[in-house]
Amino acid sequence: MKDTHVTNVTEEIATWLEEQKSWNDRSGFFVELHDRDDRRAQVVHFLAYLKEHKLLPALPAKTLDIGCGVGDYALGLVKEGYDATGIDLSDGMIEGARSLAVKEHLPLDLYVGPWNEITRLSLGWDREFDLAYSFFCPVMFEPDNIRAMSQTSKGHCLLVAFAGRKDTIVEALTNHFYGPDDFDWQANIDGALAVVNEVGEAVNVDYITTPEEEYFTEEEALRYFTMRLHSETWGTVEDMKAEIKPLLEPYREADGRIKNTTEDKVAWISWAPKQ
Repeated sequence: MKDTHVTNVTEEIATWLEEQKSWNDRSGFFVELHDRDDRRAQVVHFLAYLKEHKLLPALPAKTLDIGCGVGDYALGLVKEGYDATGIDLSDGMIEGARSLAVKEHLPLDLYVGPWNEITRLSLGWDREFDLAYSFFCPVMFEPDNIRAMSQTSKGHCLLVAFAGRKDTIVEALTNHFYGPDDFDWQANIDGALAVVNEVGEAVNVDYITTPEEEYFTEEEALRYFTMRLHSETWGTVEDMKAEIKPLLEPYREADGRIKNTTEDKVAWISWAPKQ
């Protein structure tokens, strides 16, 4: 069986060190998330979606996960018999992916670096993969990065991104710390679709809306919402936790748990790259 190995992409890193640190600070949470039932269910849904829409190539085949995080989806594909490559800006996330792969005795090819056309060309990824995909990766709203992903694939591409987000506590805390959030998720999806229609054929988009109620202990809530909201422009993590704590009181249930209500609208965009 192949081993898991990590490659650092050779590229000037000064411009993305701050963003890398931000994701590194979150990597421990995502390693823990890997073994939760809800995360496993998301991977199962991903594989089922690929099969239902005939996006999975015949074996043997190579797959690429852009913004792979700790490798949940890539590891799911390895278990199905596919070769899986992942790339992420965060060396912390990649280390998490490496540790999970070693723990589960599964091989991954992992790369640390930003996703863009320069990276793609430096790695020689021209029609290299049978399936290229990306989940909730912020840079994939940039047209050139969608084009770069499409160029890596000789089979299919899948881009999964938020088209809308409703999160009771996050919205209240965001307004408290930073002011009203008027980010237009659907406008970003519309822009992405315009690029996909330029570079792809057999384009399909499915919108999946998932309402959910989440329950946290106070400690879990403080950790989770600080992870979601903290930035280097706003003091220390501990200072933010201290300020968040009293703001959670309106959401506290009789048993002491913190209740959060969410509704995510997610766009699943697939296409066959124009050759």
